[in-house]
Amino acid sequence: MATVEYLHIAKTYPNGTRALEDLNLSVEDGEMMVLVGPSGCGKSTALRLLAGLDPSSGGELRIDGRRVNECAPQHRNIAMVFQNYALYPHMTVRRNLEFPLRMMKLPGPERSRRIEETSRMLGISDLLERRPRQLSGGQRQRVAMGRALVRKPRVFLMDEPLSNLDMKLRTRIRSEIAGLQKRLGITTIYVTHDQVEAMTLGDRIAVLKDGRLQQCGPPQELYDQPANTFVGAFLGNPGMNIFHAWAGSGTAALQLAGGSWQIPLGPLLRRKPKLAQYVGHPLLAGLRPEAFSPWQTPAAAVLIESVESLGHERLVHFVPPGATPGAKSETLVARLPGPQAEQPGQHIELGFDTGQLHLFTHEGDAIV
Repeated sequence: MATVEYLHIAKTYPNGTRALEDLNLSVEDGEMMVLVGPSGCGKSTALRLLAGLDPSSGGELRIDGRRVNECAPQHRNIAMVFQNYALYPHMTVRRNLEFPLRMMKLPGPERSRRIEETSRMLGISDLLERRPRQLSGGQRQRVAMGRALVRKPRVFLMDEPLSNLDMKLRTRIRSEIAGLQKRLGITTIYVTHDQVEAMTLGDRIAVLKDGRLQQCGPPQELYDQPANTFVGAFLGNPGMNIFHAWAGSGTAALQLAGGSWQIPLGPLLRRKPKLAQYVGHPLLAGLRPEAFSPWQTPAAAVLIESVESLGHERLVHFVPPGATPGAKSETLVARLPGPQAEQPGQHIELGFDTGQLHLFTHEGDAIV
C-alpha cells in the first residue's frame, strides 16, 4: 500500500481554466479518502493528475514520499475505475481481467491465479466466460473493479463509479466497495458529487469548490463543525439552512432571520469568544433541519410553504416572520418526526436547539 501527497498542486488548462489552485492534501496508507464537490470543482482533475493522465501546472505529487510528477502512468502502479466502466466489448470477462496482467508480462499461471482470486472475491466467478453486453450494470461495475484490483495496485482511484446505477443498486454496491476496501487495505481516493456517498464511504472527506480545498476531515466532524457556509450547505440532505443574523450591541441579543428569533448574547459569547469581534456587524447563521422543533425555544410563528412527507419523517419548508413567501433564498427547512401534520399556508410555532446554532462571518467563515 502507499501514502499519497498533493503539495501545492495547481492545474490550469491551455484555455485558461483553473481546475485546481494550491491543493494540499495527504492520504494515509490504507485510507479511503473521498473527494466531493459540485461539478467542475476539480475533483476528477485531482485523480487524473495523480494517475499521470494529465500533467500538473505546479506543485509536487508524491507516492510513498517519492516525487512522481515525471513518472509515466504505467510506472506509478495506480489503478483507476471510471464512471463508464471502459470494458473491452469484444473480450470475455476473463480476458478483460487478464489484459492488464498481460501488459505486465506476468506468466500464465500467475495470471490465472490472480483472476480466480479476484473474481471469487468480487462474486463474478460464474461470469468469466460472458461478454460485457451480457452483464447487468452492477456486474459490469464489479468487472471494472476486478480489472483494477487484479493488478494489486498501490493506490486505487475511483471516479464516480456508481453514477450510472439505479439508487437501490448504488446503495448495495457502495456497501460492497466499503467492505472490500477495508478488507484489502488499499489506499483509495474516491470521487463523487453525491454527499451521501461521501458521508458513508470516507474515512475522511475533502470538500472542493472552484478548484480549492474548503475542508478535510472525518465525515461527522465536517457535518458538525463546517469550516464555512459552503461545506455546511453542501453536506447533509437537505443541507444546512443559512440565513442572516445580527449581533446587536444595544439589545445584547443575537437576532436571527430579521428578528424572528432572538438569543441572549451572554451565553453565546462564553461559548464562542471570537463572536465579540463581530458584535454590531452582519453575520450568517446556520441550522441543520433537525435542529428545529415545535417544542424548542426561542420560538416564532412561521408560515408553511410545503411539506414533503417521507413516512417516518417530514420535511417542512417554511418562511419566518417578515420573510418573503416564495423567495427561495428566504425559505428554511425543518426535519420533523412522524407523518404529515401541517398544511401549506398554515402558521405554526417553531423553535430550535440553540446548542446546534452555527455562526459565520458575513463572508461565510465559521466563528468558533
